[in-house]
Amino acid sequence: MKQDNKPLLDGIKVIELTTMVFGPAAGVVLSDYGADVIKIEPPVTGDLNRNWHKIVGLPISDMPYTFQMTNRNKKSVVLDLKLEESYEVLCKLVKNADVLITNYRLDAISRLKIDYETMKTVNPKIIYALATGYGEEGEERNKPGYDTVCYWSRSAFENHIFPYEGWLHNFPFGAGDHPSGMTLFASIMSGLYQRFQTGEGCKVTTSLLANGAWSNSVMLQAQLANAEFREKRPRDNAYNFISLNYKTKDDLLLKLTLVNTARDWLPFCKAIRRENFINDELFCTAENRIKNMHSLIKEISDAFLEEDMNYWLERLTAFDIPHSKIFTYEEAANDPQKIKNGIVVPLDHPEYGSIKTISSPFDVGGYEKRTPGPAPNLGEHTEEVLRSLGYTGDQLEKYLDF
Repeated sequence: MKQDNKPLLDGIKVIELTTMVFGPAAGVVLSDYGADVIKIEPPVTGDLNRNWHKIVGLPISDMPYTFQMTNRNKKSVVLDLKLEESYEVLCKLVKNADVLITNYRLDAISRLKIDYETMKTVNPKIIYALATGYGEEGEERNKPGYDTVCYWSRSAFENHIFPYEGWLHNFPFGAGDHPSGMTLFASIMSGLYQRFQTGEGCKVTTSLLANGAWSNSVMLQAQLANAEFREKRPRDNAYNFISLNYKTKDDLLLKLTLVNTARDWLPFCKAIRRENFINDELFCTAENRIKNMHSLIKEISDAFLEEDMNYWLERLTAFDIPHSKIFTYEEAANDPQKIKNGIVVPLDHPEYGSIKTISSPFDVGGYEKRTPGPAPNLGEHTEEVLRSLGYTGDQLEKYLDF
């Protein structure tokens, strides 16, 4: 921690007009580093993500874990922005803010008069961060956008890995929103840096469509280079053995990743107790392995079936072969390596007690993150925030009935 003990973003005020995951995911990182994040929510329902953990198919819990993950340490203020008096409150908040984040749909942004041009007249120094599904241009700009379609489907990720028998489960909740939120966070920090240089505010923007394309950009670049794509093959007839899952004797799955095969081939053969592969005419050269890949995959699969997972984890580690057990959610959440590196961290929740949560995925030398706290109850900070703006008595009370 710095000698003055101030968080990295101490004094930065953020107004969030967000819903679900994409926008809030950027705001939670800002809050981790000490920014004062005020989340504006509509009456009655609040952010839809408050109840998304109840959707059939998601893990069952009374705790609103979907909302907790991206809203810790924020303040919740309830305002009905369709009312002129509530809009006036918003403008007062924006006037003294550094950042405004929104991932509302573009037509709603226009209807509620929270677009950049309008907000810039309220505060010319505001960093206005817009997160969209499909971008601001084109025929699809006003379509509802979620990571399941904009990030996974439109990037061709889903087409690339779609199994022959179809999906047993959907992509994990927010798995495209969270990395996209990190891009939005980077955009905000870039905007703050340019304001530091010029003294002027600006608009920064990113989309799920852009982030999905960036995540799968190597394969999209292959297409743009007119590369010839190979047909899909089942696992036993894969093009290469180097990055497949292998079943062990105790019916668990092991993942290999032999990126540097020229270096790793000999130690790998020794690790799996198949030294005969080294001089076997079928497998002794890279060219021969390619010609006989189907046989090689079967031989390696048979080798891994000879011992339990723990044996292979120790054996492959000893021979410095890149690998991992395929983790269950229980193992992934309680991974000692994550705990040791501050990825999984403690959280004391006033209602649910001592639990753990996932920290934002980077550290800044010399600064500590804020201790994770609970996500706010709906409207929990309405009175506090409005009093700070000078609202009292009957003027205040009308905002507290939500």
